Amino acid sequence: MTPLSGAERCVVVLGGGINGAALARELTLSGVSVAVVDSGDIASGATAWSTRLVHGGLRYLEHGEVSLVRESLAERDRLVRLAPHLVRPLEFYLPVQARWGGLFSAAAGLVGWGTLARAWRGTRGRGAWTVGLGLSLYDLLSVGSRWPRHRMVRAGSGGLPAVDASRFPLAGIYADAQMLFPERFTVELLLDAQQIAAAAGTSFSVHTRSSVRMTKDGTLHITPHQAAGRNTTLRPAALINATGAWVDRTLEHLLPALADDPQPLIGGTQGSHLVVRSPGLREALGESGVYAEADDGRPVFVLPFGPRLVLVGTTDIPFSGDPNDSRTSAAEIAYLCAAVGRLFPLHTPLPEQIQQHYCGVRPLPGPGCSGGSGSTPGAITRRHLLVRRPGGPVPIWSIVGGKLTTCRSLAETAAAEVLRCLGLPVLTTSRQRPLPGAPTIPETALLASAAASAQQAGLGPEEAVQAAAEGVALFGARAPLLLAESGRAAERGRIVRGTSLPVGIVGACVRREWATDLEDVIERRLMLVFAEGLTRGTLEDVAQGLVEAGVLQPEAAAAAVTQCLERLLSRFGRNIDFSIPEPRS
Repeated sequence: MTPLSGAERCVVVLGGGINGAALARELTLSGVSVAVVDSGDIASGATAWSTRLVHGGLRYLEHGEVSLVRESLAERDRLVRLAPHLVRPLEFYLPVQARWGGLFSAAAGLVGWGTLARAWRGTRGRGAWTVGLGLSLYDLLSVGSRWPRHRMVRAGSGGLPAVDASRFPLAGIYADAQMLFPERFTVELLLDAQQIAAAAGTSFSVHTRSSVRMTKDGTLHITPHQAAGRNTTLRPAALINATGAWVDRTLEHLLPALADDPQPLIGGTQGSHLVVRSPGLREALGESGVYAEADDGRPVFVLPFGPRLVLVGTTDIPFSGDPNDSRTSAAEIAYLCAAVGRLFPLHTPLPEQIQQHYCGVRPLPGPGCSGGSGSTPGAITRRHLLVRRPGGPVPIWSIVGGKLTTCRSLAETAAAEVLRCLGLPVLTTSRQRPLPGAPTIPETALLASAAASAQQAGLGPEEAVQAAAEGVALFGARAPLLLAESGRAAERGRIVRGTSLPVGIVGACVRREWATDLEDVIERRLMLVFAEGLTRGTLEDVAQGLVEAGVLQPEAAAAAVTQCLERLLSRFGRNIDFSIPEPRS
């Protein structure tokens, strides 16, 4: 890539997570050239470690953040409409212990009296009247939405989660949404930005696994970590630091001469999650999510995670070290298992039922930001902030906070500020723009088209149907294209063990989705990190796909598999025996 000229008004976005990707997309809609740079892979930070919900933030009402709830509800509705293949409505069950309780505490929190809210909280949590009033306000703030309104029910009714009715005799039912794979959502944001830029004749590039260095005159040097990569030099008109929990570290590295502010922008907290493989718990949960409280009053979600798994989260522990070093602790695992047991006493997860865990650091506002001084982690605002850094050689902003639900609205407001500074107009926004994978035909027709493409790529009729179902779940309307392209592989028609997908789909992820190594494909393109059938053989087949795509040398494949297995154990607690290679079927 050659340096972009000043006339192209290049904006550099540091960070390829959901917020950085959404901002890059928003800027391209106004004719701006954009370069996205990440020291890791797309969506490899907090995006991948989230609870995977798109929600209005019911508990934000307790802290008086009514405007944030209104914004979140509007974005929830919008994302379900614009990305229906990745964001789907989910009914929530909110168990209640008694009719009364928590009313004065909730009222105090709503008007911002946090100290009184905590003092009046009580020991039995929120009562049915409090929950009902909160859900009524939630409905009211979702004005114009066609989503079902809340209702109050008695526990034990048919079709509801089998939560312990003796402890929780009542419940509120309301609707929010789930984004199973925010990693895929983020990839599609960047794909759309690429398409927008191509149509407008502007420049767009993504540089993953790269480091940056800025000189005093504002020149930015991008250096790939791999020796075979090409260095890039840019003269950006502006730079946005969207590196999440790494925001302060990025600024210190980028502008060491200006790194004398004692007040950090980020006050991160660690959140851990469990992925549980328990048929009994999954059946007891049904097709609803449960939003409840642990013994200490913290919110806990127990969620369906596909047809067979359960996702449990999350913790909220202050974290001040390198976000790369965050790991789920034994204490957090015990805490989350106990929270499940409180709701489903017959299905408290056993150690052997925990398929894996994951954790990350939330980029919440720190002391250097307004709203970053909450007395408890849960009281820190979840609102996003755009903070201008004075004294830089080019205009520099940092994004602080944010969440999956508001990634698009964050991008819209941030892009407007950047464009205003550059003297450029907002040409259009993404409010009505679907993601590339959003289906435009009925699901049955899309599945049939994907199956036909899989057969053209060498799969048998039954295999093609299975590959189509898995492909549409990942790629939506793009599945037929990617499955057809998988036929280019040398081992045409061979299936990745533990999946229904052809090996050639790996090459499509390399050519079309910026995947560069085994970790990218396993964790953030094909989402095999969560597959129950994940084995060493799965990794070997994906590695072979990378060899065929030309990004992995044949002699390095075995080492890449071993490294990936070691990461699965250290990062996810997922122990896959890698001492004995598996035979190919």
